[in-house]
Amino acid sequence: MSNNLLIAINKEQDWTSSDVVIKARNVLSKYFNEKVKIGHMGTLDPMATGVLLLGVNKATRLFDYLLSKDKTYIGTLTFGTSTDTLDSTGNIVSTSSLPKKEDVEKAIKNFVGTITQIPPKYSAIKINGKKAYDLAREGKDFEIKGRQVNIYDIQILDLSLDKDKVKDVKLQVACSSGTYIRTLFFDIAKSINVDGHMSSLNRIKLANIGIEKAITIEDFVNAPKRGFINPIDVISSIMDVYELNDKEYYDVARGVGIKLENKAETLAFTKDGELKFIAKNIDGIYKSQANLE
Repeated sequence: MSNNLLIAINKEQDWTSSDVVIKARNVLSKYFNEKVKIGHMGTLDPMATGVLLLGVNKATRLFDYLLSKDKTYIGTLTFGTSTDTLDSTGNIVSTSSLPKKEDVEKAIKNFVGTITQIPPKYSAIKINGKKAYDLAREGKDFEIKGRQVNIYDIQILDLSLDKDKVKDVKLQVACSSGTYIRTLFFDIAKSINVDGHMSSLNRIKLANIGIEKAITIEDFVNAPKRGFINPIDVISSIMDVYELNDKEYYDVARGVGIKLENKAETLAFTKDGELKFIAKNIDGIYKSQANLE
């Protein structure tokens, strides 16, 4: 495997995604004895844990193809209080009574499908070139447009009760990229006229990378190679793979398209089993759109 690789980190709480990138860059620069380029895909807030995908060197070019992939989370919705950030890191802005179990169960079912979300003001979404959370911290007044996301499934994993009322509910959510779980949880609570906020979040799957494939920062520091993921093992889960012969490889490498019978919009081109290019189909001619050489 080349130095163009992916790494799945099981991010710990209180680490920012940027913290993980900086740490991994230092570790790999020493491991390979050369400077490396690293980026992360699918930001996790500091309070969140779970799968954070890193791309090393030219593997960062795969992010455009993976960003739209589905994700799965396990999170806790705590009822009775709402915060300005919609999670447990924020300041409490309102309180309410607790909901009944049957109301919670009914409300959750109503959020499966295509829904419209308004992302939280404390988020990395850019408003006129500035991140929303910076504007929010400055006390600026601004609006964020709603957008459609897909909630494929919500499962109740556990309920914490106070007599017949629900204090907390642990949920597993399978959703499309771009979904804000804290917004989802806030909206579920609001739909039954109570306050609520997200008190924990763990991303357990991104594309085909489950939490079992992710390595902790501590383990990565001690044995970096244990965290290496061959890019083809991930990209092959979302598109077809085509092995180039010598002539085809030479043509694609110098920017010439090749004609194939395959009708797929994009193809992953390999040579000797190693991912080399992502190619796009333009009228039956496949030309490289991402070079991982």
